[in-house]
Amino acid sequence: MFKTIQGWWRREEGCQQKPELTLAVTRLMVGMMSIDGKIDDEERQKIAELVSEQFDLPSDESAELVGQAMDNERDDLRIDLVVQTIKDNFSIEDRAAILAKLWRVALADGNIAFLEEQYINRIASLIGVPTSDLAELKEREEQLFPEINRADQYIPD
Repeated sequence: MFKTIQGWWRREEGCQQKPELTLAVTRLMVGMMSIDGKIDDEERQKIAELVSEQFDLPSDESAELVGQAMDNERDDLRIDLVVQTIKDNFSIEDRAAILAKLWRVALADGNIAFLEEQYINRIASLIGVPTSDLAELKEREEQLFPEINRADQYIPD
């Protein structure tokens, strides 16, 4: 699984077709779901709910998008194309809202792992969300889940 994610981060030659917007956002959420090496039903359901909410889609369509976004063989789902699609179509405020949804996916299993936090940090950098906005967003999202397990989270001295 980790090799799959590493492969997704590498820029490969080939397809330059950008994914549709809904699929690009869903792909970021699926990346968050799989970063800890396990894909559970709670996270998958949370992604479907967030996609449905974000794009006003029926639940069956959002579930289908999650399935499509999990296809690691699709050339249009390379990270560089996903990031460019998001940067081209969303304001910084909207990109920060996408990061909030990524944070909710990470929190769906009741645990924040170090790799999940690093994934959000990396995506924030790639899509151009300022560090100050990211810190504020994380604090706000964590307050919604006071009983979160932080055992795997990096906490600086």
